[in-house]
Amino acid sequence: MPSIRDVAKEAGVSIATVSRVINGSDTVASTLRKQVMKAVEACDYAPAMGRKSLDAIAMIYTGPFCIGSLYDSACLEGIVEVMRESSYDLRIVDIHRDLSPNEKLRQFFMRKGIAGAIVRCTSADRPTVLRMAKENLPLVVLGDHFEISETHSNLSFVYAESKLASREAIEHLVSLGHKRISFASCERDDGDHLDRLNAYREVLEENDLMDETLVCRVPPHRLDGAQLIRNLLGRPNRPTAVYIADPLVAVGAMNEAYRLGVKIPEELSLIGFDDTDTRSTVYPHMSAVCQDSKMLGHAALDLLLKKIEGGASGIESSNDRHSAWFDLGGTSAPPPGNPRRVLPTGKML
Repeated sequence: MPSIRDVAKEAGVSIATVSRVINGSDTVASTLRKQVMKAVEACDYAPAMGRKSLDAIAMIYTGPFCIGSLYDSACLEGIVEVMRESSYDLRIVDIHRDLSPNEKLRQFFMRKGIAGAIVRCTSADRPTVLRMAKENLPLVVLGDHFEISETHSNLSFVYAESKLASREAIEHLVSLGHKRISFASCERDDGDHLDRLNAYREVLEENDLMDETLVCRVPPHRLDGAQLIRNLLGRPNRPTAVYIADPLVAVGAMNEAYRLGVKIPEELSLIGFDDTDTRSTVYPHMSAVCQDSKMLGHAALDLLLKKIEGGASGIESSNDRHSAWFDLGGTSAPPPGNPRRVLPTGKML
């Protein structure tokens, strides 16, 4: 196994210089740091990852940061609860900013004092996650989920399976007599949102009701929910029901419907998604597909700590799948006999 002496010889520097670089000292010039890191890569060197030096858990976003979302904030609450009972600290790490060119992830972890990571990603970021997984480090993906090969067996997933509950929600709308049902979710796909979209498509295709023009992708913000509902209600042959797979978008849609004078559920049925208890903060109590996101964060760090403590045996994949559920509130009813088109001004046609 390569030693620090081999790295120093390869780089043409002292062992002390190599030590300062790999320990993140800011006293080394950037050109010399690059020279040493190039030698580290050439030698495939990684110091022993002892618990004394690796005292942090990383939260890594491979794509856009979304800490302010209801899902992420609830997950972080659960993660912090577990962290406080452990010997680790939690760090939110930007690998796109801090990972040096040609630096391997395990070298980056060592330099940052990271023992393992909880990873948040979208479907577009999966190649990055798979590259990370090749280095046999303790990793748990939170939220997204997808099929992996044996070469990525160290990668684990924690998520709530929401397809069955989403089917139940859409079947409920169909059973009420709705024939034009819209679907809205985040513009960035991950396993969770794809589960909900697939459930929607399956149920409507089974009932010969599928209309792709009723599928909407919007940013996950409250104001985008307001814009969504204006667009849907303003259509000549508007939908009479909508399943919105994001909590803030659903709240924004409900508020905007109220502003426009559209009664829920008499004139529009709405089913939302709830990561916490948002459905109870609006009136009527929102019908929603629900998951306990705080519990998911708790489970993600629990699983990661087991992988870290298990050493080599803890590296192998051990997924933790939970179940979402459909909570029937007061925002769904049979469709109106004469669904009226509503302009952004609130005028009904």
